[in-house]
Amino acid sequence: MFQKKSVFVFVLSLLLVNFSLSAEAQQIKDQFTAPMPEIEMTPIPAFKKESFITNLDSSSSPELSFNMRIPNGWKETTKATIDSDIGQKVLSELKSFFGPANLYAPRSQITVEAVELDYDYTAERWFIQYLLSNGYNIRGLEAESDTKADALYVYIKDSVSYAVRARAIVNGTKVLFAQYSVPLERYNEEKVNMAHVMNSFNIKKVVEEDVEEMEKYQFLDIAEFQHPVSWKLRSLPIRSIDRMKVELFNIRELETGWYGEKEQRLDGQIDINLVSIFASETLEEEFELFKTEVETNGLTMGEVLEERDDFLFTEDFDFVDTKVYSVTGQEGNVVAHELWVTIMLAGEYYYFVTLFTPSRDHDYFLWARNVESYKLVTRNLKPQKDLLSDSGDEDQEEGEMIDQDE
Repeated sequence: MFQKKSVFVFVLSLLLVNFSLSAEAQQIKDQFTAPMPEIEMTPIPAFKKESFITNLDSSSSPELSFNMRIPNGWKETTKATIDSDIGQKVLSELKSFFGPANLYAPRSQITVEAVELDYDYTAERWFIQYLLSNGYNIRGLEAESDTKADALYVYIKDSVSYAVRARAIVNGTKVLFAQYSVPLERYNEEKVNMAHVMNSFNIKKVVEEDVEEMEKYQFLDIAEFQHPVSWKLRSLPIRSIDRMKVELFNIRELETGWYGEKEQRLDGQIDINLVSIFASETLEEEFELFKTEVETNGLTMGEVLEERDDFLFTEDFDFVDTKVYSVTGQEGNVVAHELWVTIMLAGEYYYFVTLFTPSRDHDYFLWARNVESYKLVTRNLKPQKDLLSDSGDEDQEEGEMIDQDE
């Protein structure tokens, strides 16, 4: 199925590296599966009577335009303008409101901020990254879609505990982030308003834009895909159209030593393999060959962690199957990893797309970036339409011509 000694040869340079294990990132799957608490809501018409609409419109940055409802009696305290630069590291304020003054506790606050994405993330994964980075105590997290997620969490500021209900919306290359913060002792008093306000927060226009620049690659006239340019591509020589392979590497440069020497570290690998159905006995046998090659490189594929076909929306393939496996080292010298395997069938070819990445529990931030890049590549993998009607004999003849040229 795969060209011998090529699947994880380069990856092995990663395996023996001792990653700095983040205690906050352990057991991510368990920490962030808490549902949002159920709240007995008041009727929406009643909330509308007790609130007003605030808008933000921008012709230069339409992805930042939004509307939401604010409770009556709240005062706007926005300091920034829409012309302010939206960076990648720090949230930039778009709108801010304070609730009525209270003698016994700080005032409640509603803020809407924005940040530029550096890599593709779903709203849920961006949210998890935000919560982990700030060390907040998560009480609930739910994703309505890849672009919208809600959360409830607690944090402490100036010795005061706050409950926060928030919504993150990914739109184009930006994340719009709304928060309703209230001193913890007033949460029960304001929780219904918090839910109404966050439910009203939405963007005005959906913007479709790639976060990273994409680059196209073609397997002759058989298939093509796009990948983020930040992933380095290595194309293996095509000796026959029966088996073709391309590798993508997520490489990080690190400074080492006193003199600024550079060291390259591999943070993830994506492989795309095309295998002719005429070069394979059965799909099951091909997969067993793949597992054997993994073991040859000192690794063991463990249990299936999950099945994930939710990110593939295409009619180009007759068959699609994605499974996520745990990966361990046979000598006990490999940190926790995951192996994502997507198998698809179109026309006369099997498409095998694999991702090898540090696990979500070991390094959530790296895992999230790798998985989103993997989803992008897999979604953008397309067979050439005219090939689907070609005969196998024509493919075989072309393969023989390539062999003769070699």
